[in-house]
Amino acid sequence: MLNFVKKKVENLYYNYEYGFFEKKRDDLIEKKLKIHKISSYGFHSSTLINPGSIKNKHNTMYVRYSSFQEKCIITLLKKNFKSLTIFKRKKIFKNTFCSHIPLFKCSLENFNEQLFPIGELKAIKKLKIFLKKKLKYYNINRNYLSLNSTSMLSVYFSTGILSPIRCLLIIHRYYSNTEYEQLIKNCRWIHELIWREFFKHLLYFYPMLSYKKVLCNWEKNIKWNNNKKNLNAWKKGKTGFPIIDSGMRQLNKIGWMHNRLRMITASFLVKNLLIDWREGEKYFMSKLIDGDMALNNGGWQWISSTGYNHMPYFRVFNPILQSKEFDKKGKFIKKHIPELKKTSLINIHNPDLWNKNDKKKINYPHTIINLKSSKKIALKIFKLARYKS
Repeated sequence: MLNFVKKKVENLYYNYEYGFFEKKRDDLIEKKLKIHKISSYGFHSSTLINPGSIKNKHNTMYVRYSSFQEKCIITLLKKNFKSLTIFKRKKIFKNTFCSHIPLFKCSLENFNEQLFPIGELKAIKKLKIFLKKKLKYYNINRNYLSLNSTSMLSVYFSTGILSPIRCLLIIHRYYSNTEYEQLIKNCRWIHELIWREFFKHLLYFYPMLSYKKVLCNWEKNIKWNNNKKNLNAWKKGKTGFPIIDSGMRQLNKIGWMHNRLRMITASFLVKNLLIDWREGEKYFMSKLIDGDMALNNGGWQWISSTGYNHMPYFRVFNPILQSKEFDKKGKFIKKHIPELKKTSLINIHNPDLWNKNDKKKINYPHTIINLKSSKKIALKIFKLARYKS
């Protein structure tokens, strides 16, 4: 704080964060700065619409995503993004950073700067390439793992390098008003920005989410298994299910995972291994370079059927069927699991069959659980937990 005074700082500009502890920290800093007559200005840069401004008829947060999305789309179509000003970058003549702030060190040994080029200008360039080459077919291609069809911009959103408002502003300049309106209504990529928005608004309304709390009254009745051996196998990508293991290995290697894989791996952990979703949430946050508390927490509560607008508890992703549908030729699997490079296309999604049919051994673990029986047990436990509430 003294450094701000010594450097004769007059104003502090920052972007809001919505977690309980982050809000508490920012309020404390604002109060201390005020004592030294330094003004603070906060901005909702990580959302399309200011949290708290979209409410239902009861003046509270929407608990159904579909209703929130509908209201959000109406609000976005009314916004005049063209009137927004993009400030020019200013040349910094003097460094005002404190000498005791440690230098940034990436925790990823294999950080891939080609996948995630550093800096705002490169992020905007990446966005423009996505809009030009991928957006048109995004609704069709987004789930196929080997097509490289996603934007991979999440890391820029989570670190504040790129704002969702800036994205819509650039899209508005690329398309006519009619085309822009249709994109807002029908484009899945923009709806994913709204899905992201939903969890940000939830955290704003319910700070309790920062404490790993849930928004349903029956989750406490679930008897989790929490088998450490199975949890470690999941973390290391050694469950014996190729689509699960390839996803986890991608996460461990580059700190990022395809969204379809995030759902498949999370569903497997919670509803097949019956491990508390908080374990998965914690591990994802320790690895993801695009880790965002609101989105990570919201996503895990959705997949574990314990949050608002959650997936029905009886819906469980079948990793083998998901693998066959979204990685038909096994290209993604073979890229991340070299042990399976010689596995035949017929059996790539289930190496247990390859072992059985060809009577050969490969350096890859057998499946750690039986999908059918584990699903049956999980559904029984979830149903009982709901019944007790």
